Amino acid sequence: MNQQVPTETTFGSISPAEFFYRNRQLAGFGNPSQAVYSAVRELIENSLDSCEDAQRLPSIDVRMTSEDSDIIRICVSDNGTGIAEEYVPRAFATVLYGSKFHNRQRRGTFGLGVTMAVLYGQITTDSPVIVHTQYKGSQGKEYALFIDVETNQPIVKSSRPLDREYDGTSVTLQLRGDLKRAEERIIEYVRLSTVSTPHAQILLEVDGTESLKSGRWWNIHPPPVISSNPHPRAADLEMLRRLAQNNGEKRLQDFLVASFQKVGIKTSSRFLKFVSFDPARKVSSLTRDDFGRLSTALRKFDGFENPDSKSLSPIGKEAFLAGIKSTFNTVSVYYSSRGPSEWQGNPFIVEGVIAIGDAFPRSDIPILYRFANRVPLLYDSSEDVLTKTMKRLNWKRYNVDSSAPASLFIHICSTRVPYKAAGKQSIDTIPEVETEVLSLMRDLGRHFGKTTRKSEKALREGKKMREYARAFRHLAKFGADLAGTDEVPSTSRLVKQLFEVYPDE
Repeated sequence: MNQQVPTETTFGSISPAEFFYRNRQLAGFGNPSQAVYSAVRELIENSLDSCEDAQRLPSIDVRMTSEDSDIIRICVSDNGTGIAEEYVPRAFATVLYGSKFHNRQRRGTFGLGVTMAVLYGQITTDSPVIVHTQYKGSQGKEYALFIDVETNQPIVKSSRPLDREYDGTSVTLQLRGDLKRAEERIIEYVRLSTVSTPHAQILLEVDGTESLKSGRWWNIHPPPVISSNPHPRAADLEMLRRLAQNNGEKRLQDFLVASFQKVGIKTSSRFLKFVSFDPARKVSSLTRDDFGRLSTALRKFDGFENPDSKSLSPIGKEAFLAGIKSTFNTVSVYYSSRGPSEWQGNPFIVEGVIAIGDAFPRSDIPILYRFANRVPLLYDSSEDVLTKTMKRLNWKRYNVDSSAPASLFIHICSTRVPYKAAGKQSIDTIPEVETEVLSLMRDLGRHFGKTTRKSEKALREGKKMREYARAFRHLAKFGADLAGTDEVPSTSRLVKQLFEVYPDE
């Protein structure tokens, strides 16, 4: 019997572009309809972030055409900051390169989304991405770009000066996909995007026909978010070593104060006493074991304040309610929020609205709309901590049933949303996040119960008043007949007084 002789193992490496070329489903490009949706979503998110960087009310145009049976042309234009020309090739044609790596809230996370859409278009249609951008009033420029998959480097096919009417960016790409199946999901995404970003206006056009114009429900731009130093509880060994590389000559106490948020002289002194380190010791003298001790102590020390929330941008009560009431037909809405809290040193806020209205399907549990960093999450809902938490609650206790159509709108914002995968469609089950979401949903549920009980009581009282009014009118008519007069006295005041004296009977 012949046996195969083991061959020598060959080692090698691949570029990030090569990895996501082979594993495109991880980034939300697993099938033709999802690919179209993911491409549109990533382009809109980049545009919204760019407009917020510029502190402008976003105006975004999304135009899609079917140039062949399954070749889709997508063009998304915005009035954002534009991109300085030295960054354009890498921003659109280098995977994991971007401006989303600062410690502040952003819609994007990995520097992956737009380049993944470019990569998918390139491998399915062999066409470049066309980028037309104008930055801070400088001369506009147009690029045609490919990605070198093996090296993860941009290939500039062409570039030329081309002015725009105003600053901003237009991105045009072609990909093979299923627009017919994706269109309904894209429309839902755009509508919900203007719920979570109500100061934006988004125009969606498909094959030359306007499919949807949504937004500008709120005319106040949210305040800009501010990048912050990491929180000490977020500092693992790798982070500590990286921070120490450029601070070797600093005293340990000065290093802690300069490198982390919410750490001053008093807090750093208490911490260094807790870990038994000399405050005057030079950072360059720390050994691997010392960094290990520091990292462990930073997580265990309970004297640090909660993370700074200035790096976060919740939707806010008035804006959230304006977005929901402008998009859905509601009869009652209630807002609540929790936080700022933190998970592993990462600040987060959860906020939510429970809405009652005939626009929502009737069910024994509320219909859930999920948002993370203002982005609607439309896929993988069963794996999401928000869905799992909602299903844990006994909604009958809060008077929710199929007779009272209700929906939950839950938004989590964080400098680091714990997504389950690179596709950013579901949030992982983190105990700290789960606890805050559960408390938020209970508060919303209690308010829903009070509202529906008041409504039911009002209906019952209205029915009783009508019955009493009818009976009193008969009595008044009977009394007038007995008195031999045609003038029947009014009984409405008597009925009203009766319910004021005995409201619960």
